[in-house]
Amino acid sequence: MSFYPALRRATPMLAVAVILSVAGGLARGETVRIVVLGASNAAGQAVGGAAAWPAQLENMLHQKGYDASVSVRAVTGATSAQIVGQAQSIPPGTRVVAFDVGGGNDRDSGVARGSSAANRAQIEASIRAAGAKPVFVSYPSIIGAQDSNPSAWIAGDPHHHITEQSHRKVASAILPRVIAAIGGK
Repeated sequence: MSFYPALRRATPMLAVAVILSVAGGLARGETVRIVVLGASNAAGQAVGGAAAWPAQLENMLHQKGYDASVSVRAVTGATSAQIVGQAQSIPPGTRVVAFDVGGGNDRDSGVARGSSAANRAQIEASIRAAGAKPVFVSYPSIIGAQDSNPSAWIAGDPHHHITEQSHRKVASAILPRVIAAIGGK
């Protein structure tokens, strides 16, 4: 007879444990949505989509056990002002947005550095407003500037494209920041 009161007390705790277990399982099985914004390097213009850093980043995440989907919304020739526009349409459910600001395109278009910096701040604010975490991708900071490390950039390319090897370096360099933005497994 004393078994039944104990069962009645344990039933609510058991129900909570089952709910938490199911909810936790759903959260772990969720695909992490990552969006890439930017210009031609993010789009893989000179090396092809499969060799570009977004595809390599997705592969690296899979190798580390993450169920991640990386979608690229970069546009060849985009300036930082145009990337501000890209940041206005981040799909719901996106957890991380990796982005460049089209720095070479800004320089070629005569955009002042101050304007590029202000646009970067707007991009980051839009990403946060969409509920995602921003990860800024600065090619010169990762692989070196064109004039100081020309081998990282495609020789003779007037559009500031980076080599396939540089795409790998970019993906490797931002991987820890993307994982931190995801929040671990």
